[in-house]
Amino acid sequence: MEMLFSVLPALQEGFNPLNAFRLYAVVDGVVTFGGFFDNLTMLLLLLLFIGVLVLSGERLFYILTRKNFNPNKVLADVQSYLENGDVEGAISYLKRTDHPLHNTLRAGLENIHLPADQMYDMMDSVLSFERTKLLKFTTGLATLIAVAPLMGLFGTVDGLIDSFHQIAATGTGGPEVVGKGISTALVTTWWGLIIAMIGTAVYNYVTNIADQITTRIDSAARRLIIMVSQLQKA
Repeated sequence: MEMLFSVLPALQEGFNPLNAFRLYAVVDGVVTFGGFFDNLTMLLLLLLFIGVLVLSGERLFYILTRKNFNPNKVLADVQSYLENGDVEGAISYLKRTDHPLHNTLRAGLENIHLPADQMYDMMDSVLSFERTKLLKFTTGLATLIAVAPLMGLFGTVDGLIDSFHQIAATGTGGPEVVGKGISTALVTTWWGLIIAMIGTAVYNYVTNIADQITTRIDSAARRLIIMVSQLQKA
């Protein structure tokens, strides 16, 4: 109930989406692009921000171009080749597409002469390599995510030290002066948290999609082994 009464004044004044997220630093002009060049810490945060955006964009593009695939159709096409005894044709069919699913199944067919467990091991090794490709650069992204808030905290502490040093050196400073200095110092932490939140969201999404892709491919690999076993018995 108290939360409802706290929201009513804001509704009466008019809804502002920035106020909904309490982004007062943006609304009041405390955070500006030019502020990135005020000191070394802000410049480093700008570089971290650019790095997170670049790595996030690259991983999102890579993972999204491999997210949608139809293992049922691919297995059905492979089965039609195998039923005609055309193993090389099935391998050639899989070579046409550079996708983790096709590369994994191709490894199995290239070792179709091996026992089922060894054939699966060959596909599993390729799948592990494909997973590594899906998660490429995520270690760097995770590092930037961890460093950003720490860099922001460092900038805040450094700014507070400087503010109180100036007060001690000049012997002057009222609430307005101290408040402005603290507000400016906290901007670095604000940016560090924003960078970390963006990076964390992308990192979690990419790793989750990578897990889904590998799980579906592993299932398809097991189905291929069953298919091959049944055709060899027939």
